[in-house]
This record gives sequence, structure tokens and C-alpha cells, in this order.
Amino acid sequence: MVARVCAAIAVALTALLLQMTLVGPLAPWAPASLPAVVVAAVAITAGPGAGMSMGFSLGLLADLGSAHPVGVLALTWLGLGALVGRYADPRRARTSTITLAAIGAALAGIAGEVLLALVQSDAIRIPSLPRQLIIALVLDAALLVLVLPAARSILGRLRAPTLGIQRG
Repeated sequence: MVARVCAAIAVALTALLLQMTLVGPLAPWAPASLPAVVVAAVAITAGPGAGMSMGFSLGLLADLGSAHPVGVLALTWLGLGALVGRYADPRRARTSTITLAAIGAALAGIAGEVLLALVQSDAIRIPSLPRQLIIALVLDAALLVLVLPAARSILGRLRAPTLGIQRG
């Protein structure tokens, strides 16, 4: 249990650091989000419960480190973890799983932008949303191809112990 929590903290901090240093500056014109992709990968690998907890924790950590109101990313990434974990089947073909998770991550990014615009009373540029959604979908799918095998490897080694009667 402690190993799973430590691994989740390490993954969350690494995803946020890489988003701030590499992904964000390389794609300022698109809402590609490595933390959202990590939430989707955890949800695919470990199910909706783990996806929701990772989404809320990672979103809250990102919210606390930013200038926008707290809870916006936590809410959108919580929903991302729930939906992707519910509908993604890790036994299905890899391309359909990656497509579903990339769509979820891109929609979560757009939903976060819309929610931020509503909370901060900014003007939403509706004509640019479809273009941003398509670009985010492609970038999130590319990030997911890299992140999903790592998530499967890490979470495969850190399986929760099964509950049962221990015989001595």
C-alpha cells in the first residue's frame, strides 16, 4: 500500500514537472496535457476508482500550483478518470483503448478551459474550440502511446494485495 502511494506521488510530481517544462512550452497553441494523459492511463490500467483518485489528486495539486480557482482541474480530471476507467477495457485492442483515452483527455482539457472561462468571466472563443479539440486529440494520443506502457508496467508491479484468509 505504501509503495502504491509513493509511486502515485512520484508519477504525479513527474507529470506536472514535465508538463511545465516540456509539453506546455512545446505546444503553447494546443491544450495538450500530460497530467490528463497520466490520469487516463491509470484509469485504463487500474480501473475507475484509481483513475478518479489519481485525477482528483493530480488535478488538485495542479490547481494549487496555478493562478486559477482551486478545483477546476480536480473536477475535470476526476470526471476523466471516472469515464475512461468505466468505458476503457484493458483487454480490448490497443488502438481503441488509446483512442478512447485520448478523446477523454482532449475533452477534459477543453472542458477545463470552458469551466475556467466561466468561473473567471473570460470570453470563450467558440470558433477556436473545434480546432483546439482536434489538435489536443492528436497530441494526447501521441503522449498516451508513450505513457500507457509505462503505467501498465508500474501498476502491474504494484498490484494491491488480495483480501482473503491467510492460513499459517
